[in-house]
Amino acid sequence: MLVYIIPITALLLSFMSLLASLRFIFSRQGLYWVFPAIISTLLFFQNLDTLLILGESGIAVFEYTFRNFSPFILSSLWYMMIVVFHYALKKTVAENRFESDSRKNRAEAEYLMKVEMRKTRKVRKEKVKYIENKAGIPEIPEYDSPDID
Repeated sequence: MLVYIIPITALLLSFMSLLASLRFIFSRQGLYWVFPAIISTLLFFQNLDTLLILGESGIAVFEYTFRNFSPFILSSLWYMMIVVFHYALKKTVAENRFESDSRKNRAEAEYLMKVEMRKTRKVRKEKVKYIENKAGIPEIPEYDSPDID
């Protein structure tokens, strides 16, 4: 059972690095993550192949050699590189301030427009209500008094 721990851990680490790099492809620095995603995919399939070969051969004895630990070491270093690369890009690649400010200003303008529309609608309803219910001076037709001669 100890034979499968190292390959499974290496497979898990390579899978996590693949998922992380695929997630970061859809961020604002997406173009930088295409190459790491390809390398992560190759590393994942290499570790999967190692695990499948190990399962087919049914080796019961585990030897502590560099050859047995190399996929684990490579996967862990690659995953650490992905994490460090992510934080490095986050610090150096600046956000497009003009685009984000424009988006915020547009959202604020739409919100203020909705508020103003509500106020205008309310004032308009009150005006209509006032006009319909106002008390007016009754109009009396003018009475012509008969002329006394």
